[in-house]
Amino acid sequence: MSIDQGSPRQRKSLSQVFLRTEWPVKKVVERLQQWQVTRVLEIGPGGGILTRALLEHPWKVTAVEKDGRFAERLVDSFEANRSDYAGTLDVVHQDVLKFDLETWLQKSQEPTAIVGNIPYAISSPIVMWVLPHLQQVKAVEFLVQLEFAARLAGAANTKDYGSLSVYTQLRSQVLLECKVDRTCFTPIPKVDSALVILKPRQQPIPDDFLQKIETVTRVAFTQRRKKLRNVIKTFVAEDRLDQCPIDMNRRPDSLRPEEFMELARFIYPE
Repeated sequence: MSIDQGSPRQRKSLSQVFLRTEWPVKKVVERLQQWQVTRVLEIGPGGGILTRALLEHPWKVTAVEKDGRFAERLVDSFEANRSDYAGTLDVVHQDVLKFDLETWLQKSQEPTAIVGNIPYAISSPIVMWVLPHLQQVKAVEFLVQLEFAARLAGAANTKDYGSLSVYTQLRSQVLLECKVDRTCFTPIPKVDSALVILKPRQQPIPDDFLQKIETVTRVAFTQRRKKLRNVIKTFVAEDRLDQCPIDMNRRPDSLRPEEFMELARFIYPE
């Protein structure tokens, strides 16, 4: 049976948009199979179209749902049809940004992934919430607004590239997997969506150095159309400017994340 049958209506205050098409769900499940996970955290299950697909596999699923109507319905539907599912389900009625992800991850060392059709209004806070824990999971796959996905995966010298791109790409390997048309949702939103994957970096950057890079990046992108010299002189004395390893006539939005690392090393020498 379907967990999402007869679901309650959308609450605009929670930025709820529900997936009604199966193919994006199948893509997520295929990825989880490739990553050989046994434990999955789902953010915002809503009517349960993804939850149901996850439970068809022998995975331990934890679903975090803020809306009490959906949380209760997920529990009731699963209990009524438990014998139909290969997996197990634990529903947590809570705002995901208040969910203690570190404690949840520490409860098991099993191969784990985090997935979800996350609300447009809080996509950025959710990504910021999950990135510090990325090294503890196989990967994360989110269904997000297409424009937001493009910013996460943005390349230097493009309109999508910004401080969020640098922030995310210094903490993860980002893959914009595919576009998901707005007609795949109900109610139909005004924008298209996309599946985006965040995988752990092979060589994580120490947190203290990341903070230095981001300090430089934030300042740089407030002056993205000006020459880099304007950014550098905010941090270093005039007599050091000519020692900068990056061409100071370039614009900040032309620097790749790795070049921001190089710039930070110059500004904050050990």
